[in-house]
Amino acid sequence: MGEAKEGVIVMVAAYNLYLGGYLPRLDPQRSVHNRQELKTKYKNIVSMNNSNPQTVVRISNKTQAYVLNVKELSMELGEATESVLSGDTERLSEGMEKMAETFNDLLKRSDDFGKANGKPSRPGGELRNMIRKYTDELTQAGFSIDDEGFLTAPKGEGGEELSPPIGFVSELAAKAEEMSMNPMEYVEQKVYSYGHLAGRDVGPAYENSLYSGMLFNSYC
Repeated sequence: MGEAKEGVIVMVAAYNLYLGGYLPRLDPQRSVHNRQELKTKYKNIVSMNNSNPQTVVRISNKTQAYVLNVKELSMELGEATESVLSGDTERLSEGMEKMAETFNDLLKRSDDFGKANGKPSRPGGELRNMIRKYTDELTQAGFSIDDEGFLTAPKGEGGEELSPPIGFVSELAAKAEEMSMNPMEYVEQKVYSYGHLAGRDVGPAYENSLYSGMLFNSYC
């Protein structure tokens, strides 16, 4: 059984190497899921699809590249947060540095795409809200935060004992999972609402989700 799993890991690593393109830089051992993990991911995707209104997205080459970048970076961010939360003190400094680096890459990519399209930065706005929420925890853990919300992780030099910002990392892990499942959330969409055919003056069928979407998507 162990040899079979090792063979799968090697196969995944080789596939990622030769396929090229927008692929997350993940540890092959972490990216191989067991049956229960796959069932959980599938249920989460089905639930997400059922809760979202029908939309139409204008896909251009730049939009496709951005969506793939968001998915790629959010998967890398998820792996980095798992590493920080694993409790492995020997690799804690490395994990926090990787988390901050990937967080900054995603934030910059979001900002660049927003500026190019004249829209607010997403998911950059959500990530900065998290920074504001956990500023005290991050600074106590030794992180530096610049004026634009970019992070610098502590080095842990000179025998300094590091303490991860658990609240921030836990919420960031959940956000990374959400982004990796639905990166299309972060591009401009038209929400379609169908009226009731059998009655009058009863409002659109998707009125609540349409209204919620306008509140959530600041560019609508």
